[in-house]
Amino acid sequence: MESAPAPSVEARSTPVARTLRGLDWLNFFLADVQTGVGPFLAIYLAGYKWNEQSVGIALTVGGIAGILSQTPAGALVDRLRSKRALIAGGVVALAAGALLIALRPDFWAIMTAQVLIGGTSSLFGPAICAISLGVVGRAAFDRRQGRNQTFNSAGNVTAAVLMGLLGYLVSNRSIFFFVVALGLPTLLILLLIKPADIDYEIARGASDGDSKDQAKSVRVLFREHRLVIFLVCAVMFHFANAAILPLLGEMLASYFPAQNSGAKFLFLSAG
Repeated sequence: MESAPAPSVEARSTPVARTLRGLDWLNFFLADVQTGVGPFLAIYLAGYKWNEQSVGIALTVGGIAGILSQTPAGALVDRLRSKRALIAGGVVALAAGALLIALRPDFWAIMTAQVLIGGTSSLFGPAICAISLGVVGRAAFDRRQGRNQTFNSAGNVTAAVLMGLLGYLVSNRSIFFFVVALGLPTLLILLLIKPADIDYEIARGASDGDSKDQAKSVRVLFREHRLVIFLVCAVMFHFANAAILPLLGEMLASYFPAQNSGAKFLFLSAG
Protein backbone atom coordinates (compact mmCIF):
# COMPACT_ATOMS: atom_id res chain seq x y z
CA MET A 1 0.00 0.00 0.00
CA GLU A 2 1.46 3.35 -1.03
CA SER A 3 1.97 5.98 1.66
CA ALA A 4 -0.02 9.19 1.40
CA PRO A 5 1.86 12.12 -0.13
CA ALA A 6 3.17 14.83 2.16
CA PRO A 7 0.75 17.76 2.52
CA SER A 8 1.54 20.85 0.52
CA VAL A 9 2.55 24.13 2.08
CA GLU A 10 -0.92 25.51 1.37
CA ALA A 11 -2.58 22.57 3.13
CA ARG A 12 -0.36 23.16 6.16
CA SER A 13 -1.03 26.92 6.33
CA THR A 14 -3.00 26.84 9.60
CA PRO A 15 -0.58 24.85 11.79
CA VAL A 16 2.35 26.69 10.21
CA ALA A 17 1.18 30.03 11.69
CA ARG A 18 2.73 29.32 15.10
CA THR A 19 5.92 28.12 13.47
CA LEU A 20 6.19 31.33 11.44
CA ARG A 21 5.82 33.42 14.60
CA GLY A 22 8.51 31.28 16.17
CA LEU A 23 10.81 31.99 13.22
CA ASP A 24 10.19 35.73 13.62
CA TRP A 25 11.19 35.80 17.25
CA LEU A 26 13.97 33.28 16.85
CA ASN A 27 15.66 35.67 14.42
CA PHE A 28 15.09 38.54 16.86
CA PHE A 29 16.58 36.78 19.89
CA LEU A 30 19.47 35.17 18.00
CA ALA A 31 20.50 38.65 16.89
CA ASP A 32 20.35 39.76 20.54
CA VAL A 33 22.57 36.88 21.64
CA GLN A 34 25.17 37.35 18.89
CA THR A 35 25.39 41.14 19.10
CA GLY A 36 26.87 41.15 22.59
CA VAL A 37 29.58 38.59 21.87
CA GLY A 38 31.19 39.87 18.68
CA PRO A 39 31.52 43.66 18.40
CA PHE A 40 32.02 44.30 22.11
CA LEU A 41 34.90 41.90 22.70
CA ALA A 42 37.68 44.26 21.58
CA ILE A 43 36.66 47.07 23.90
CA TYR A 44 36.08 44.64 26.77
CA LEU A 45 39.58 43.20 26.44
CA ALA A 46 41.12 46.65 26.08
CA GLY A 47 39.58 47.49 29.43
CA TYR A 48 41.65 44.63 30.91
CA LYS A 49 44.87 46.11 29.46
CA TRP A 50 45.13 43.76 26.50
CA ASN A 51 47.33 45.33 23.84
CA GLU A 52 46.36 45.69 20.19
CA GLN A 53 48.30 42.59 19.15
CA SER A 54 46.61 40.32 21.69
CA VAL A 55 43.17 41.70 20.87
CA GLY A 56 43.86 41.17 17.18
CA ILE A 57 44.91 37.55 17.80
CA ALA A 58 41.72 36.90 19.78
CA LEU A 59 39.52 38.37 17.05
CA THR A 60 41.43 36.49 14.35
CA VAL A 61 41.03 33.17 16.15
CA GLY A 62 37.27 33.69 16.36
CA GLY A 63 37.09 34.71 12.71
CA ILE A 64 39.13 31.73 11.51
CA ALA A 65 37.02 29.34 13.60
CA GLY A 66 33.90 30.79 12.00
CA ILE A 67 35.30 30.49 8.47
CA LEU A 68 36.54 26.92 8.91
CA SER A 69 33.25 25.78 10.40
CA GLN A 70 30.92 27.29 7.78
CA THR A 71 31.07 24.50 5.20
CA PRO A 72 30.86 21.66 7.78
CA ALA A 73 28.03 23.56 9.49
CA GLY A 74 26.06 23.73 6.24
CA ALA A 75 26.64 20.03 5.61
CA LEU A 76 25.53 19.21 9.16
CA VAL A 77 22.35 21.26 8.75
CA ASP A 78 21.60 19.37 5.52
CA ARG A 79 22.21 15.97 7.07
CA LEU A 80 20.34 16.32 10.37
CA ARG A 81 16.57 16.38 10.60
CA SER A 82 16.53 17.88 14.08
CA LYS A 83 17.44 21.42 13.10
CA ARG A 84 15.87 22.89 16.24
CA ALA A 85 18.22 20.79 18.38
CA LEU A 86 21.16 22.00 16.29
CA ILE A 87 20.24 25.64 16.92
CA ALA A 88 19.67 24.91 20.61
CA GLY A 89 23.13 23.36 20.88
CA GLY A 90 24.64 26.41 19.19
CA VAL A 91 22.85 28.78 21.59
CA VAL A 92 24.09 26.82 24.61
CA ALA A 93 27.66 26.81 23.26
CA LEU A 94 27.54 30.52 22.52
CA ALA A 95 26.22 31.27 26.00
CA ALA A 96 28.97 29.11 27.50
CA GLY A 97 31.56 31.08 25.53
CA ALA A 98 30.12 34.40 26.73
CA LEU A 99 30.16 33.15 30.32
CA LEU A 100 33.79 32.08 29.96
CA ILE A 101 34.72 35.54 28.63
CA ALA A 102 32.97 37.21 31.57
CA LEU A 103 34.53 35.00 34.23
CA ARG A 104 38.02 34.41 32.82
CA PRO A 105 39.39 37.32 30.73
CA ASP A 106 42.82 35.66 30.42
CA PHE A 107 44.50 34.67 27.15
CA TRP A 108 43.72 30.95 26.87
CA ALA A 109 40.19 31.23 28.23
CA ILE A 110 39.41 33.95 25.68
CA MET A 111 40.90 31.87 22.86
CA THR A 112 38.84 28.86 23.89
CA ALA A 113 35.70 30.98 24.06
CA GLN A 114 36.42 32.48 20.64
CA VAL A 115 36.80 29.06 19.03
CA LEU A 116 33.58 27.92 20.69
CA ILE A 117 31.63 31.03 19.67
CA GLY A 118 33.08 31.30 16.17
CA GLY A 119 32.51 27.64 15.42
CA THR A 120 28.92 27.43 16.64
CA SER A 121 27.78 30.81 15.25
CA SER A 122 28.19 29.39 11.75
CA LEU A 123 25.29 27.02 12.42
CA PHE A 124 22.63 29.68 12.82
CA GLY A 125 22.52 31.13 9.30
CA PRO A 126 22.15 27.87 7.34
CA ALA A 127 19.84 26.36 9.98
CA ILE A 128 17.45 29.34 9.86
CA CYS A 129 17.48 29.28 6.05
CA ALA A 130 16.82 25.54 5.97
CA ILE A 131 13.93 25.76 8.42
CA SER A 132 12.44 28.70 6.53
CA LEU A 133 12.71 26.88 3.21
CA GLY A 134 11.22 23.71 4.67
CA VAL A 135 8.25 25.60 6.11
CA VAL A 136 7.26 27.98 3.29
CA GLY A 137 8.78 26.31 0.19
CA ARG A 138 10.70 27.86 -2.68
CA ALA A 139 7.93 30.17 -3.91
CA ALA A 140 7.61 32.07 -0.63
CA PHE A 141 11.24 31.78 0.50
CA ASP A 142 12.36 35.23 -0.70
CA ARG A 143 9.60 36.94 1.26
CA ARG A 144 10.26 34.79 4.30
CA GLN A 145 13.98 35.53 4.20
CA GLY A 146 13.28 39.25 4.00
CA ARG A 147 11.10 38.95 7.09
CA ASN A 148 13.85 37.00 8.85
CA GLN A 149 16.31 39.82 8.19
CA THR A 150 13.80 42.42 9.37
CA PHE A 151 13.52 40.74 12.76
CA ASN A 152 17.27 40.13 12.83
CA SER A 153 17.98 43.83 12.30
CA ALA A 154 15.41 44.80 14.93
CA GLY A 155 17.12 42.44 17.35
CA ASN A 156 20.53 43.95 16.60
CA VAL A 157 19.32 47.48 17.35
CA THR A 158 17.45 46.43 20.50
CA ALA A 159 20.45 44.48 21.80
CA ALA A 160 22.84 47.37 21.09
CA VAL A 161 20.65 49.81 23.03
CA LEU A 162 20.11 47.49 26.01
CA MET A 163 23.74 46.41 26.18
CA GLY A 164 24.89 50.00 25.82
CA LEU A 165 22.76 50.96 28.82
CA LEU A 166 24.16 48.02 30.78
CA GLY A 167 27.71 49.02 29.91
CA TYR A 168 27.02 52.58 30.98
CA LEU A 169 24.99 51.95 34.14
CA VAL A 170 26.46 48.68 35.42
CA SER A 171 29.72 47.43 33.88
CA ASN A 172 31.20 46.11 30.68
CA ARG A 173 31.26 42.59 32.08
CA SER A 174 27.50 42.66 32.73
CA ILE A 175 26.90 42.63 28.98
CA PHE A 176 28.26 39.08 28.71
CA PHE A 177 26.08 37.91 31.58
CA PHE A 178 23.15 39.49 29.74
CA VAL A 179 24.05 37.44 26.67
CA VAL A 180 23.94 34.29 28.78
CA ALA A 181 20.53 35.29 30.16
CA LEU A 182 19.18 35.86 26.63
CA GLY A 183 19.92 32.23 25.82
CA LEU A 184 16.90 31.09 27.87
CA PRO A 185 14.15 32.94 25.92
CA THR A 186 15.90 31.95 22.69
CA LEU A 187 15.62 28.27 23.64
CA LEU A 188 11.98 28.71 24.66
CA ILE A 189 11.14 30.37 21.34
CA LEU A 190 12.44 27.25 19.55
CA LEU A 191 9.52 25.32 21.05
CA LEU A 192 7.11 27.38 18.93
CA ILE A 193 8.61 25.88 15.77
CA LYS A 194 6.90 22.54 15.20
CA PRO A 195 9.06 19.87 13.51
CA ALA A 196 5.98 18.57 11.66
CA ASP A 197 5.73 21.91 9.83
CA ILE A 198 9.21 21.51 8.30
CA ASP A 199 9.45 19.52 5.08
CA TYR A 200 12.82 17.80 5.46
CA GLU A 201 13.47 17.29 1.75
CA ILE A 202 12.52 20.82 0.73
CA ALA A 203 14.73 22.11 3.55
CA ARG A 204 17.62 20.28 1.86
CA GLY A 205 16.95 21.87 -1.54
CA ALA A 206 14.47 19.48 -3.19
CA SER A 207 11.72 20.95 -5.33
CA ASP A 208 8.32 21.47 -3.69
CA GLY A 209 6.43 18.17 -3.65
CA ASP A 210 9.49 16.11 -4.72
CA SER A 211 10.28 13.39 -2.20
CA LYS A 212 13.61 12.45 -3.80
CA ASP A 213 16.87 13.40 -2.18
CA GLN A 214 18.31 16.22 -4.27
CA ALA A 215 21.24 17.31 -2.14
CA LYS A 216 24.03 18.45 -4.43
CA SER A 217 27.80 18.53 -4.16
CA VAL A 218 29.41 21.80 -3.10
CA ARG A 219 31.07 21.92 -6.54
CA VAL A 220 27.69 22.85 -8.03
CA LEU A 221 27.96 26.26 -6.38
CA PHE A 222 31.03 27.18 -8.41
CA ARG A 223 29.18 26.63 -11.67
CA GLU A 224 26.96 29.61 -10.84
CA HIS A 225 29.12 32.49 -12.07
CA ARG A 226 26.95 35.19 -10.49
CA LEU A 227 27.26 33.48 -7.11
CA VAL A 228 31.06 33.26 -7.47
CA ILE A 229 31.26 36.99 -8.31
CA PHE A 230 29.09 37.80 -5.30
CA LEU A 231 31.33 35.60 -3.10
CA VAL A 232 34.47 37.44 -4.25
CA CYS A 233 32.83 40.82 -3.59
CA ALA A 234 31.73 39.72 -0.10
CA VAL A 235 35.26 38.53 0.76
CA MET A 236 36.78 41.82 -0.45
CA PHE A 237 34.24 43.83 1.54
CA HIS A 238 34.97 41.97 4.77
CA PHE A 239 38.73 42.26 4.31
CA ALA A 240 38.32 46.03 3.99
CA ASN A 241 35.68 46.47 6.70
CA ALA A 242 36.35 43.82 9.35
CA ALA A 243 38.80 45.82 11.48
CA ILE A 244 36.87 49.11 11.64
CA LEU A 245 34.60 48.42 14.62
CA PRO A 246 37.25 46.65 16.76
CA LEU A 247 39.72 49.50 16.14
CA LEU A 248 37.06 52.07 17.02
CA GLY A 249 36.32 50.15 20.20
CA GLU A 250 39.98 50.18 21.24
CA MET A 251 40.20 53.90 20.56
CA LEU A 252 37.17 54.57 22.74
CA ALA A 253 38.64 52.40 25.51
CA SER A 254 41.86 54.46 25.34
CA TYR A 255 40.27 57.92 25.32
CA PHE A 256 37.19 57.44 27.54
CA PRO A 257 36.60 55.86 30.97
CA ALA A 258 36.08 52.11 30.73
CA GLN A 259 32.59 52.28 32.24
CA ASN A 260 31.26 54.61 29.55
CA SER A 261 33.19 53.45 26.51
CA GLY A 262 31.12 50.29 26.08
CA ALA A 263 27.90 52.26 25.83
CA LYS A 264 29.38 54.68 23.28
CA PHE A 265 30.72 51.85 21.18
CA LEU A 266 27.53 49.81 21.12
CA PHE A 267 25.39 52.83 20.24
CA LEU A 268 27.77 53.56 17.36
CA SER A 269 27.71 49.94 16.17
CA ALA A 270 23.90 49.96 16.22
CA GLY A 271 23.96 52.91 13.83
